[in-house]
Amino acid sequence: MAAAPPLIDTHCHLDYLEDREGVTPEEAMKRAMAEGVEFIVIPSVSPKNFNNVMAIANRFENVYAAIAVHPTDVIDTHDFPDWESQIETLIENPKVVALGETGLDYYWSTEHVALQKQCLKTFLELGKKHNLPVILHDRDAKEPYSSSTHDDIYDLVDSVPGCRGVMHCFSGDTAFAQKMIDKNFYISFAGNLTYKNAHNLHAAAKETPLDHIVVETDTPFLAPVPHRGKPNEPAYVKLVVEKIAELKNMSYDEVARQTTANAKKLFGLKA
Repeated sequence: MAAAPPLIDTHCHLDYLEDREGVTPEEAMKRAMAEGVEFIVIPSVSPKNFNNVMAIANRFENVYAAIAVHPTDVIDTHDFPDWESQIETLIENPKVVALGETGLDYYWSTEHVALQKQCLKTFLELGKKHNLPVILHDRDAKEPYSSSTHDDIYDLVDSVPGCRGVMHCFSGDTAFAQKMIDKNFYISFAGNLTYKNAHNLHAAAKETPLDHIVVETDTPFLAPVPHRGKPNEPAYVKLVVEKIAELKNMSYDEVARQTTANAKKLFGLKA
């Protein structure tokens, strides 16, 4: 029997898994590789963890890094006035394959929206300058805040023609997915796709063209069923692939093969 196609976890916080759950990168990688995971991309969230993310990426041949500032951590840039020059230096390292994660998050706070937008615009422009994909975080607001992260992200992407990337842990609908695909962005689905009531995600995954889909775990968050409520791990990315195959009425191997090819193209990964 032929082996199943390899998988790529395009968004995995191995540093968080160790710091918050006590699972070392070595332990997580061993289990992931046993499940057929070929590559992992580990994003940074703040200048505070740039070095830790790079250290993990440099420690493993099949782990790559993304460098940026998460929208809920943009205030950290005030403590690191040279953060932009740090990034310009770090992305010279061949282990850095993307700028991420950046984006907009109005769910936790709308206090620093202007700074979030400023940082996102910076990363979109850096991505274009260095031909690197940008990993976008997109979490909409609680009521009654009226502005939409979906609309604001689209407008900022539209303002930087030629940028490209991926919508990490996609949370929009089918129409928004297509709008971002038209702007040269891939759509990434995570463990929450397996949740029973995630009807908008089910519809988006079903309708989004497979050649524009990648998969992720967002470890240690959003563990898929049947591990929901427990720490997530990169080994569980196969459960996201299984759910996409179910929704699209395709074989597991077909979805695994195409999403892996998409991720390799997006990030320039080579065996």
